[in-house]
Amino acid sequence: MKMGSTKFYKLLDLLSLLEKNFKECYVVGGILRDLLLYKNLFKEKNTIDIDISVKNLQIEKLKEITSKLNLPFVILDEDNLVYRSVIKDSPSLVNVDFTNYTSLEEDILRRDFVINTLYLNLKHFINFLKTFDRKIFIHNLKDKLKAKDDIRKKVLRVVEENSFEKDPLRILRAARFYSLGFKPDKKMNSLIEKYRELLSKVSQERITEEIKKIFNNFSYNVLEWMDKVKILDVVFPELEIIKIKGKNTQFRKFYFHPDGLWQHVKLAYKSVEKILKNLKRYFPKSHQDILLYIKNREYILKFIVLFHDIAKPLVAKKIKGKVRFFYHEIKSYEISNKILQRLRLSNEDISIITNIIKNHMRLGSLCVNRGVITQRAYLRLFRDLGDSLYFLVIFSLADRMSYETVPLKERKKYFKNFTPLNEFIKFENNLLEIYKDYKVKLSLPKLLNGHDIMKIFDIPEGPLVGKLLALIREAQILGKISTKEEAISLIKKHLKNYKSLKKT
Repeated sequence: MKMGSTKFYKLLDLLSLLEKNFKECYVVGGILRDLLLYKNLFKEKNTIDIDISVKNLQIEKLKEITSKLNLPFVILDEDNLVYRSVIKDSPSLVNVDFTNYTSLEEDILRRDFVINTLYLNLKHFINFLKTFDRKIFIHNLKDKLKAKDDIRKKVLRVVEENSFEKDPLRILRAARFYSLGFKPDKKMNSLIEKYRELLSKVSQERITEEIKKIFNNFSYNVLEWMDKVKILDVVFPELEIIKIKGKNTQFRKFYFHPDGLWQHVKLAYKSVEKILKNLKRYFPKSHQDILLYIKNREYILKFIVLFHDIAKPLVAKKIKGKVRFFYHEIKSYEISNKILQRLRLSNEDISIITNIIKNHMRLGSLCVNRGVITQRAYLRLFRDLGDSLYFLVIFSLADRMSYETVPLKERKKYFKNFTPLNEFIKFENNLLEIYKDYKVKLSLPKLLNGHDIMKIFDIPEGPLVGKLLALIREAQILGKISTKEEAISLIKKHLKNYKSLKKT
């Protein structure tokens, strides 16, 4: 939020009215932790959450305050008196949550982790926002449970041993804090192992939102930890089939990696994050386009990685001494669609993830045949994927990188027409340049519309009109036609062939 903006002053007005109308108000939790971590929090973060505990909170009085400032008033939890108001200052968003308390000490003990137990009198917080003098903030900050020490050491501890029993979702919040750099202590690990099954009682929507937040961060070490303490077994039970090691399956050598398919999946996950950290290095000309499309949706890549080979154990066959996985991408597409429906992801997310899984072998095949690829083949790829091609490019490279741990001799043995990594990267960069040119051509004005075709050729509305539109659009993009007359001529030729085929 911009300092000095109208919306920033509205935030100050809201806090000032709250402080004036309620005697004991404290800013608590995450905002104070983040202010210790980020000196320029309001400049660095687009979304800021401010939690305020109010003694003997009166809902009608709170409604009057928000109404006076023309701010929304949202009930989050009526039973426990939890409310929210929102201040938007595009692209920034400030959520101000209000909770009731009777005892400040009890309120602190209700919190999930020690790093979230700091509190600051609202009056001092307002003074800090007016001046951004950190001395005001630091000097008046209250810390009963040594939260500042944990924040400095990047350690994550529960406030009470029954913390996860009270709210099992805190188990995933612990994983999210781990992805932000706060490592759970040993005691927390044992508590998670004790209470992890309670996650099954939490609504799927809440679980998935936390998972998305974890996956949006660099979280390979968190994935390893979640696997170790068996959180993954509860959240993604479907992964069990790919976590069986090679020697324990129907085939002695079930997969190329020493520790089987699960090792491949984890290495691909790790490789995705390596690529994201070095996007400009891998894609020097396209990194900005990629980032613009995938930013804040990195979780999509992680879901693709987890489930892209989910069907391999089901379709595995041993042919001439080799284990083969024919059409596993189609079966993985079907299985992952059911899993993602269960996880309650949005229809858009499910569509992107499953489409990439269905097509995840495609770039490898195109690369092998790169010397003879037609423009029409590229066109089909771009039409099938659109901008989600950016997801496929990153995933395919990560998938390819995961095999770098397999000895070169083994790779050449298992993979027909094996392509070295540097050649695959070169192919993908060339592909992105072709896609960039394709997008420019997509902006060309259409030579004919559906109404034109129906009128000129006396064709009724129906699928044929759509096919003819696609025909001339493809020819236009390929540079074969450029005028309305040429489009009409092409359709005449096509319809003549179409009628001849119908007669036979």
